[in-house]
Amino acid sequence: MARRGGLVRLLVTLILLLLAALLAAASAVAEAATATAEVEVELAPAAPAQNASEEAEQPQHLLPRPLIIELPSSAPARAAGAEEVLGERRTRPRRWRRTRSSTCRAPLVIDLPSSSAAGPRDGDDVPEDVRCARWRLAAEANNLAPWKAVPAECAAHVQDYVTGVAYRSDLELVARESAAYARAAPLRGDGRDAWVFDVDETLLSNLPYYADHGYGLELFDHQKFDRWVERGEARAIPSSLKLYNEVRELGFKTFLLTGRSEGHQGVTMENLKKQGFHDWDRLILSCPALVLNSEGGA
Repeated sequence: MARRGGLVRLLVTLILLLLAALLAAASAVAEAATATAEVEVELAPAAPAQNASEEAEQPQHLLPRPLIIELPSSAPARAAGAEEVLGERRTRPRRWRRTRSSTCRAPLVIDLPSSSAAGPRDGDDVPEDVRCARWRLAAEANNLAPWKAVPAECAAHVQDYVTGVAYRSDLELVARESAAYARAAPLRGDGRDAWVFDVDETLLSNLPYYADHGYGLELFDHQKFDRWVERGEARAIPSSLKLYNEVRELGFKTFLLTGRSEGHQGVTMENLKKQGFHDWDRLILSCPALVLNSEGGA
C-alpha cells in the first residue's frame, strides 16, 4: 500500500510540472509577438501632413449640368419658315394665328374623261382567248348573272370541247366516281334506297340539236327544242348507261327527272327504252301531277 501511494504522488507531481512548462512557453510566445509588432510600427515612415489649402486645390467630382434646349412653339416655327421663303429678315418671328383655312387641305379633284372619249370599250383591247377564259371561269364558278347564250369568242372552245375527247373523259370520270360511291353505300333494304338521274345531258345526249344551233351561241328556243324531242333521236351517254345498270343491280330504286312537258311523256319513254334504259321506278316530268313508271302507269 505504501508503494502504491508513492507512485500516485509521483504521477501528480509530473503532471503539475508539465502544466507549468506549457504555461511558461505560451507566455514567451505572446511576449515575442508583441515585440515584433512594436518594431514594425517604429520602422514605418510617417505620411506627410497635408494642409487645408492643398485639400481645397484638389478637383471635386461633381455631376455635369443638364443640357436644356428650349424649342420654339409650333406657331413661331411656321412663321419663321414662311418668312424665310419670302426672303423677309426679321429679328422677331411674327405670330401666326391658327385658322381653319390653315389646317384644312384643299380637296383633290380629278376630272375623268367622258365615256365617249375613254377609248375602246372594256374588253375590246383584250385578246379573244383571254375573254373566253375569263367568261368560262366566271360561269363555272357560278359568278355570272343568269346568262342566255355562249359568247361568240367561246364558240370554238365549246365546239372543240363537246365534240372532242375532253367531254367524254369528263363524263366517264363522273360515272366512275358515282359507281364507286354506290358500291360503298350501305343499303338498308327497306325499299327507300334510291338513285335519281336527270334525263337530258345526263342519260340522253342532245348534242345533235346543239350542233345545229351553234353549240349554245343561239338563244334557247323552247319550240325548236320540243321539235327535236318529238323526233326521239337523242342518244344514250355510254358511261351513264353503264352507271344506270350498275345501280339497278345493286338494289337502288331509280327515279328519272326531266324538264320536258307532260305532252312528251310517250316519246321520252320510248327514247329511253330504245337507248337501253329500262325498269325505272318513276319518271317525273315538269308537271308535278304526272309521275310515271317504266310501264307508263302513274
